Amino acid sequence: MVDDVYRSLEEAILSGKMRPGDRLIEIKLADHLKVSRTTVREALLMLERQGYVVSEPRRGTFVTRLSREDALDLCYNRALLESFAVGISYQRIDGSVLKRMSDCVEQIRRCRLPDDVPRLIQIDLAFHRPLVEASGSRRLIELWSSLNGQIGALVLRGLEEQHAQIEDVAAFHERLLDAIASGDLDIAKRGVLDHYVGIEDQLAVRNELIQQITGTLSASYLDDFQPSTKAT
Repeated sequence: MVDDVYRSLEEAILSGKMRPGDRLIEIKLADHLKVSRTTVREALLMLERQGYVVSEPRRGTFVTRLSREDALDLCYNRALLESFAVGISYQRIDGSVLKRMSDCVEQIRRCRLPDDVPRLIQIDLAFHRPLVEASGSRRLIELWSSLNGQIGALVLRGLEEQHAQIEDVAAFHERLLDAIASGDLDIAKRGVLDHYVGIEDQLAVRNELIQQITGTLSASYLDDFQPSTKAT
């Protein structure tokens, strides 16, 4: 029952029926879904762990609205992890990986907003996952996956702020795919960084620092340790 309520609320949030900043009142949700308040409370805790809602003392529970700072922080962390993954596994990013990513771009083009936002978020995760899995590093994959719950809030914020159409979203991902497929590691890593934080011109210095860090760490990682886990 808790899982059912969780999925219902998740779908409502991702489809835009519940908007960022909306307050979620337990008793109203319980009456609407015909479940106990305890069930709703447990589902809200699950949503909070995934980053979809935030609980504020003496105020209540609200659909997550990422601040600009939170959004940038999430983008930098994703960029750092994915750029590092690309750096240590670029030789293993072959035609099958690029095909998986290309298929995701075509799936994005078939989405319709706003109804398909939940599906769009899952496709976005499927698009990026091959880059991280190619690293063969279990811990890197786990770190990357731990941020997935907040991607929904990030996508919703982007769509809300930029008024993007689905073709814009597809083109945005296609640019990263082209960078990865370029055959040039520097272009590939730059493509990852631009995908997440390239529009923040005023933070170019930090952007460059991240690129330097990922380049140095990637080289060291390749020299000192090769993960034994095969890419999936």
